[in-house]
Amino acid sequence: MEQVVLYILTGIAAASALAIIFVRQVFYAALCLLSCLMALAGIYGIMQAGFLAITQILIYAGGVLVLIVFAIVVTNRLQGKPLQVESHNRFWGLLVAAVMVQMLVFGYHQTNFVNTSLSAFRELKPMGIALFTDYAAPFEIGGVLLLVCLIGAALTASSFKKSVHD
Repeated sequence: MEQVVLYILTGIAAASALAIIFVRQVFYAALCLLSCLMALAGIYGIMQAGFLAITQILIYAGGVLVLIVFAIVVTNRLQGKPLQVESHNRFWGLLVAAVMVQMLVFGYHQTNFVNTSLSAFRELKPMGIALFTDYAAPFEIGGVLLLVCLIGAALTASSFKKSVHD
């Protein structure tokens, strides 16, 4: 059952990644990115990498993507029409993608996968404790900085600024 769910999540991640490439509206591409990131978090969870799964959800899906969607909404509000992207370099993009796939396949075949014991995962516990105790302040300061940036972007895009100076 676990393997079936793994294949389903892998399919969702791959389909979402392909959809990001072919979708013209940036907002829909951001939603596809969200589904890809959440599928990757599910894959990490199935592979017993809980720390990576939670980090994937909190930092990428929760933080970065919210900033992207917020920027898209602000941009749409300023322009008054949906932001669309057109690709002009499809040949070069496909060429670079083919080379990267070849490199990944080559690297996969050159790797010897070794089953690690639970002792390797126990080394993550001190790192997690350090991140949430000794280094908690930098993460909180970063969060406050992002909040200030969001408020600044909202004020820049709002009509409040225009009505004060008129």
